[in-house]
Amino acid sequence: MSSSLAFINAKELATRVRDQKQVSGRDYIVIDVRDVDFVGGHIPGAENVPAHTLFERMDELINRYQRVPLVVFHCAMSQVRGPKSARSYLRAVNARLETAPQDSPLHKQQVVVLTGGFNN
Repeated sequence: MSSSLAFINAKELATRVRDQKQVSGRDYIVIDVRDVDFVGGHIPGAENVPAHTLFERMDELINRYQRVPLVVFHCAMSQVRGPKSARSYLRAVNARLETAPQDSPLHKQQVVVLTGGFNN
């Protein structure tokens, strides 16, 4: 897994979300790191993990989504909380990969940030 941060644009993510063959939590997962503004609107299937709770929930998230090939992080504009959260997740996954078997699905997981965030 690469430690560099990658991005996905809104059109590409919307195509995945609308594709009836793609399932949130199996083919991709969107991690929305906003706080209370999640309730005001969010991407269908997104999991709300406020940025300030990410560190304490990191193991849970990695365990739950280790077989999901695409993990998308975002916040309102994906300028601070979204990218910072994605980098933290990447570091945690890379640390786990040091002792993981070569056939671990985490080796194939791609972690990206939604360009422009939810407000895009």
